[in-house]
Amino acid sequence: MIVAESDVLSLIYPPVKILDSHFWERTGAIQPSWKAAMSISISKSKYVAGLQCPKLLWTHYNDPKSIPKPDDAKEAIFKIGHEVGDLAKALYPDGKEVEWSRDLTLTVRDTADLIKQRVPIFEASFLVDGSYCRADILVPVDGGAWDLYEVKSATKVKDVNIDDVSFQADAIERSGLRLDRLYLMHLDSTYLRQGDVEPAGLFFASDVTGAARLLQPAVASKVSDMHRCIAGKCPATPIGEQCFKPYACDLWNICSAHLPEHSVLDLNGIRKNKAFALIDQGVEAIADLSESGLSEKHLVQKAAVVTGAPQAQADEIRAFLDRLTYPIYCLDFEAMNPAVPRFDGTRPYQHVPFQMSLHIIDAKGQPPRQVEYLAETDDDPRPGLIEALKSIGPDGSLLAFNTTYEKRIVRELARDFPDASGFLMGIHDRFEDLATPFSRFWYYDARQHGSSSLKAVLPVLTDKTYKGMEIEEGSQAMREFQRVVFEDTSPEEKDRVLAALREYCRQDTQAMVDILAALDQV
Repeated sequence: MIVAESDVLSLIYPPVKILDSHFWERTGAIQPSWKAAMSISISKSKYVAGLQCPKLLWTHYNDPKSIPKPDDAKEAIFKIGHEVGDLAKALYPDGKEVEWSRDLTLTVRDTADLIKQRVPIFEASFLVDGSYCRADILVPVDGGAWDLYEVKSATKVKDVNIDDVSFQADAIERSGLRLDRLYLMHLDSTYLRQGDVEPAGLFFASDVTGAARLLQPAVASKVSDMHRCIAGKCPATPIGEQCFKPYACDLWNICSAHLPEHSVLDLNGIRKNKAFALIDQGVEAIADLSESGLSEKHLVQKAAVVTGAPQAQADEIRAFLDRLTYPIYCLDFEAMNPAVPRFDGTRPYQHVPFQMSLHIIDAKGQPPRQVEYLAETDDDPRPGLIEALKSIGPDGSLLAFNTTYEKRIVRELARDFPDASGFLMGIHDRFEDLATPFSRFWYYDARQHGSSSLKAVLPVLTDKTYKGMEIEEGSQAMREFQRVVFEDTSPEEKDRVLAALREYCRQDTQAMVDILAALDQV
């Protein structure tokens, strides 16, 4: 499967044996010259890990318990990969799949049988000289060659995908199979669902043959280097940009444990390369920074760290508050962005709001009242949400925290529901951003660690937090909504999760009310 590649070695560790020569007899391919037998195999995901960081690669094989198990967010990514992979297979109805086995030699033998049949193959498996790969799709083409398709649930080709494809091409061709074109099959962001999902329109196959072929000659050497790394002592790889590129490293908390609480990585907006350059120079703490050359925001951050006291520009805050007029509307959306669009008129990864909370303060000093909306069925939630938005009156200030997201949601609603576009764009043009006093550092507390997010700001201004709530953040809300609404769950489980969703979204807009009150006292 598309995502199973990330778990191959964890499933088959300890080592597997390399396929014997019968493979070549059965396929008629030319057997490559073998190097000394290797007791472990590097999969395409571990190859990418090795390119990112030698210590990460070494740990996967020598101390796998140090690597955290996939959390719910990663599991959701795996699940998306499986869904997208299954849809891609539908493009080849005569294709046949190689069944997974812990004994990799069996998957390779089954692949050999299907190669002789010259049919599209899903999860074709190859094991050669310490490299192992399962190709998402292999398609026979003229001249006895094959085209390779690597399927991704993204909407564009990334550099790391080229490394992935070049690794597969190397393993496959050194196994004796000839490849013609190499493709990265990804979702087409322009695809608009109308009726049933049409795989032929959903996917776009980008030809990456040229880019992958440029990298392919170096793959075998890199794999050999990786085997030597695995067999040696744990590399003393220092932290650096590679800790976040191409993926956030699972070892970050271990490798960065020596950093002080308020490190230069907390500097708002600093580029990773600049922060790590400071660390390489021995400057790890914000408190140790020379003030010469620091931006105004960074000067505020240093002052907050050194003094231990919040930094506030009362005049700027007061001017911001004085611009607001009553009634004040505090608005928050929760949305899902499924890779495969669920509703007619939506595209891959389009944000579809399924919930809103609105706290209304009618006049200064009055307690707020709440209006909420939460979809409970698998129907398109947007018409009901638009109706709920009509609780926003024609006058008064409309607040969101970091308005970019809410304004994007409203613009897309206006685009997709033209009959309501006038009303919706009227809302759009009234937004004020409650994050402004924090993003501009008119108020800053060192406990924010450089962040101006709602979850960073709320605890330092109030005694409230999201910790301990059944749903603590937006991506979890999205996952849980989709789980109980679109999958088989008991009525009791669905009611429990919907109640937790209401509590979470209510907290977001109540937090804005509380932050307004706290700012008024600065």
